[in-house]
Amino acid sequence: MIRLHIRPAVRLLGVHVAAVLLSSACGTNTSEPENPSVTGNWVGTGVSAGAVENWSFHLEQTSDGSVTGTFSLRVERLVFSGTLSGTHAYPTVSLDLELIFFGQTVSGRYLGRLTSPESIEGEYELVDDLQTLNLDRLGT
Repeated sequence: MIRLHIRPAVRLLGVHVAAVLLSSACGTNTSEPENPSVTGNWVGTGVSAGAVENWSFHLEQTSDGSVTGTFSLRVERLVFSGTLSGTHAYPTVSLDLELIFFGQTVSGRYLGRLTSPESIEGEYELVDDLQTLNLDRLGT
């Protein structure tokens, strides 16, 4: 007789445990930060006027979302470097770029969207029209 009362209790416990496991499996993924920082080194390849451009960025983000850093741009054998400042309001990354191009200061901008902690999809405007430049984080 005791056995009959234990089985329903065990079944009920099993159903409860299964429900808890399923509900926790359906929750949010906690393996990635909710608002990942863009601090780090990023690289990307673009094409402008038929020339391949290799970009490299070093970004530092503060707790308020401000971003500062440096970048370099390699076009064939020429290498240019510059500074940047901007903001990261997840997922949007907005950077103002400034570099010295044969003695002249050239200003531009980069506008991107953080699609994962390791990727930014975006576009830049430096000398000519908007060009696609997607960035990948180094060292992850």
